[in-house]
Amino acid sequence: MSQRSVNGYTISVTHVEGLGFPWVVRVYRRRFLFRTHVSSDWFLDREQALRFADGAASSLASGTGPALLRSRKPGWTLERPEK
Repeated sequence: MSQRSVNGYTISVTHVEGLGFPWVVRVYRRRFLFRTHVSSDWFLDREQALRFADGAASSLASGTGPALLRSRKPGWTLERPEK
């Protein structure tokens, strides 16, 4: 399990070894003593989960992340690729 903090948000990447459990990327918002769940995304392998977590961290650092994480449709990417 790895965690990183960006602008009041915590991004955690978890995986349970030996159970065939997928990689889960969760984003929480920290407020005083509590934390609020923002999003949860599931991936089949480590590289996809880490790539998504890096994209979420850069979006949260720029300030566009919270609205993007809440309003996006399910899928493998956080933002649509440029044409």
